[in-house]
Amino acid sequence: MQNRRQIFAVVFLILALLRVILFVKPWNSQDSEGRKVALRDISLVDRIVVVDSYHSTELMKVDDSWFLFGTEPVNPLETDRLLIAAGRLEIASILGSEAHAASDSIQGDMRIVTFFRGEDVLLSYGLKNIAGKFLLIPPDSESSFYVTVPGYAGLDLSRVFSASPDHYRDHLLMDLRPSEISVIEIDLAPGEAFCFIQDREGNIRCEPGNEHTVLPQGEPNTLSMKLLFSYFTSFRFEQGSGIPADSLTKSARGELKLATIGIETFSGERHSLEVFSYHETPGSEPHLFRALVLHNEKQEAFFVNYIYLDVLMRGISHYFGEK
Repeated sequence: MQNRRQIFAVVFLILALLRVILFVKPWNSQDSEGRKVALRDISLVDRIVVVDSYHSTELMKVDDSWFLFGTEPVNPLETDRLLIAAGRLEIASILGSEAHAASDSIQGDMRIVTFFRGEDVLLSYGLKNIAGKFLLIPPDSESSFYVTVPGYAGLDLSRVFSASPDHYRDHLLMDLRPSEISVIEIDLAPGEAFCFIQDREGNIRCEPGNEHTVLPQGEPNTLSMKLLFSYFTSFRFEQGSGIPADSLTKSARGELKLATIGIETFSGERHSLEVFSYHETPGSEPHLFRALVLHNEKQEAFFVNYIYLDVLMRGISHYFGEK
């Protein structure tokens, strides 16, 4: 009887071990893979480095604030967005060893993202945008992973994990890639108004914006239109002007409205730029290098360098090759 009980105990133990191997092991394996992609505790991170072929960015945490290269304050929304996305990354599908080995030859924008705590690396991986899907490539791994952030369908991780320092600066008004923009509307002070509409294949057409605007004959210049769509990447202002929006819209200061520019993306993001001349003293000539801009519903005008604005306020003839 004693031997039979021992046999039953051994059999029960074996069955229990089989249960652990068959059911628990896969979850542990998945968790092991998960550790390669998801940042487990974002509160531990005090430095982030993002590098691509053209840019490099170092974000450093000092006390509770983040700084670009340790000195320049950044937009906290962008660092929060990066960390939250990093903590919520999930594997959508896995590339096996053969496909992983061939992943270097796949065309796509690649960046290396590394999270530090002091001098210790908490997590590092490559992130490649391949036709709108995001392939995460851990170092020294036999697999790569297509990843997503659950609950954020269509989130562009190449923007969230941007290597461009301008993306994180606090003076950034917008950072739109040309392929993201669906419509640009331009309403110039003399009364000329027109818009450019882009489809998802990158084809752009031009339409008049009011009954007073007549488009020149012929086809618009494709290169000129594409350049216009590129001007909203890392669009920055210099500083706040301290001039209330009401004083500009009511012409209380004598500034002249030069243009209104509207931008809309395929995802529904909208930006409005109302451009006014800037006069250092009442009655003086307009400033040569600065203009005032009201952005969306902001209650204060920003100083923006004309390098950003002059190219946006060209007349319709520019896009049809007329001088």
